[in-house]
Amino acid sequence: MKTLCVPALCLALLPILFTDALGQGVQPVNSKNTRYQLEREVVTRWGKFNPKWYFILFHNKYRKGPDRRNMLQLAPTMALLNQNKVKAEAQEEAVSQVYEQEMFKFADRSLNKGYHLLYKKKIDELNTALLGMNAEAVQAGVQADYILAIHAERDRINADIGIILDAYLDDAKKGEQLRVYIGELTALRNDFRRLISLFKTSQDLTD
Repeated sequence: MKTLCVPALCLALLPILFTDALGQGVQPVNSKNTRYQLEREVVTRWGKFNPKWYFILFHNKYRKGPDRRNMLQLAPTMALLNQNKVKAEAQEEAVSQVYEQEMFKFADRSLNKGYHLLYKKKIDELNTALLGMNAEAVQAGVQADYILAIHAERDRINADIGIILDAYLDDAKKGEQLRVYIGELTALRNDFRRLISLFKTSQDLTD
């Protein structure tokens, strides 16, 4: 008897429990105005302002205004887009500044101020002296091979000077190399003089 009473008791309590669950669960919205309010909040719908007299009297500006629900939904996205825009503009400005600085450095290094102020005059004087000694060398009887070798070396030094002037280097580093080449041109001029003097002496002894 006890085994049969338990199922019967459960069946008797089911309607009561089901009714209680419905009472505590989601209730249907019977109010038309409440339903419109919920639709304005969660559905893409903005025109149901009922009771109409209430919104006209107290919230007419709200009723005629834009869809504020969508504006609130888009606010985080718009804020993120604006933040990204600010970052992009800052990065663009930083890149522009770096580009302008590099262009200024390139222009400054391409001007070769140190060369024109300190070294060009001396280099030109040495090249002029080497070329001017050709006639004297020929008159002293210096062989053509020696003269050609001297001027081949001069051309090599001048080519290296041109490479340094075109290089993307600071004036200080260019100055170091230019002083080396001035030393080489000076040594070449002195060697040419000694060679001419040697041939002159040999010629005088022969005479």
